[in-house]
Amino acid sequence: MSYLRCNVRSCSNNQNELCIREGIKVDGPNADTKSDTCCNSFTQRAENYSNVVSRHTSAEPETDIQCDAINCSYNKDFKCMAPSVDISGSHASKAHDTQCSTFDCKKTL
Repeated sequence: MSYLRCNVRSCSNNQNELCIREGIKVDGPNADTKSDTCCNSFTQRAENYSNVVSRHTSAEPETDIQCDAINCSYNKDFKCMAPSVDISGSHASKAHDTQCSTFDCKKTL
């Protein structure tokens, strides 16, 4: 598991920059840069919506991260092995507005 920090405050899973989900999925099978990735687990928080799940679930910093970004140096058998991961997209309204800021391309360009 990785320590996950998420600044996507428009996500209904975000609780104080932590994720209330037990795991997330990062997409970007052909990614060469951070902007080619996204958090596929993003769900936009509705306006005037209080995160109902957070009332019964507390967010934990350690999160299981499934990763389709096969070109990332932290990807091992579709699991993220980075000790800490940052997901960014402070004004996201859909998954593709987010990105894995920890992505590190292992391909030589």
